[in-house]
Amino acid sequence: MHRKLAGTVIAVVALAACGGVTAGGPLGGSDGGGSSSSGGSSSSGSSGGSSSSSGSSGSGSGGSSSSGSSSGSSSGSSSGGSSSGGDAGRVPVNHRPNDAQCSTPAPPGDCNFSNGPPGECNSDSSCTDGGPSGRCVESGGGALYCSCTYDTCADDAACPNGNTCACHGSPYMGGAGNTCMPGNCRVDADCEGGSGYCSPAYNVSSCGSLAGYYCHTAQDECVDDSDCSSSNGPQVCTYSTSALRWQCHVQELCG
Repeated sequence: MHRKLAGTVIAVVALAACGGVTAGGPLGGSDGGGSSSSGGSSSSGSSGGSSSSSGSSGSGSGGSSSSGSSSGSSSGSSSGGSSSGGDAGRVPVNHRPNDAQCSTPAPPGDCNFSNGPPGECNSDSSCTDGGPSGRCVESGGGALYCSCTYDTCADDAACPNGNTCACHGSPYMGGAGNTCMPGNCRVDADCEGGSGYCSPAYNVSSCGSLAGYYCHTAQDECVDDSDCSSSNGPQVCTYSTSALRWQCHVQELCG
């Protein structure tokens, strides 16, 4: 009797022990999965820890971690692209591939009438003191008057100190003849290792005349005027010689 009772007790203990091992196996696996998944995402690790009821749930949590990792990588890649130079490689509206325009005939002056605005000329024939290229043109801004303008260079090579021969008819020239201007480039090939753009810069302090020619780089805040806000008045995209990049500046209006 005692032997049978003892045998029964031993069987119960053995069964309990076997049951404990059976329950312990999946729980231990779930913790491992949670630990592994938390390596990819700490938030899913917490989820995996609380879900200890079954191995399949732990596996599901692991799948969630994989999804989180994937979306995080996609998001990071997307934000990285938007924070880069962005428009650095966009072709500016105004840029200078060469100086060929300087050698083309200039259009007639725009003050060709006898009773026009006051000034030193009233027709191109009045402008002969500076050579055969003289033209009578209206002022580019401010009080209206007529004055003579002459070509002072025929191409970039004629300008000293690496300056650029700004050609007649170029942006912000206001009818003026070929003129040597400062800057850090002459043509597009001078910029970004030969693959950049050299553009004319608007002079914000002189009624919109030409300030010079400068390269665009990845540090620029704008490429064209259309990139600038008008919330604080008209703005233009021009080169800042203090910041050494293209920035938006309030446009000075002259009447």
